[in-house]
Amino acid sequence: MITTKKTCITEVKKFYEGGKGLKSKLLKNYTSGDGDNPGFEDLVETLVWHVIDDLGINRDRVDIHSKYFQSDYSIPASRDPQDPQRMDHHVKIDGKHPLIIESRAWIDKPFYTLKRAVTRNMMELPYVREQLTDDVQFAYVGLAIDVKDRLISSMNTTQGYGDVVNMFKFSPKRRSSEYNYFDKGVNETGVSDFISFLYKTLSKYTKEIDA
Repeated sequence: MITTKKTCITEVKKFYEGGKGLKSKLLKNYTSGDGDNPGFEDLVETLVWHVIDDLGINRDRVDIHSKYFQSDYSIPASRDPQDPQRMDHHVKIDGKHPLIIESRAWIDKPFYTLKRAVTRNMMELPYVREQLTDDVQFAYVGLAIDVKDRLISSMNTTQGYGDVVNMFKFSPKRRSSEYNYFDKGVNETGVSDFISFLYKTLSKYTKEIDA
């Protein structure tokens, strides 16, 4: 795990080097992966694969996708249709999803509030919940996070499922008019915590499940 953590931190630092000094549209394109840029979502998925490989989980058992969870039953005309649900990375192993990840450059109050609602939807809508493991975990991964503890407490009260929501930030400071996400370097503790979380969440798959 130590070697893989170092590899992952190196990957993040490389991504940060490419983003230093960028502003406006160039910064947006870099973080979102527009054009030739791999983007933050690609970086997060790369980190997940590093952990999967280090755990010795056969890649044939794994599918990391962002396809919408769709209702697969017919909706009676008297009822509203069930809305499709998705986040950025749905990690599926052996037919079910133990991990759902949302990755975003800046996680602020409106975005966090929205994703807590999506998390609740996924946990309560039968056509999604049946595709998740009993101990599913959600990770919100950001370059910078501007969310107060009182907001988290409020969402735990109104949206629930705070026990399955985890947040990790890769930058020590938020973006400002003077510097972007990358100019102040990497929050290595945040990256390390995310990698430890991945190991804890996925380690149960190190042994093949009996057919």
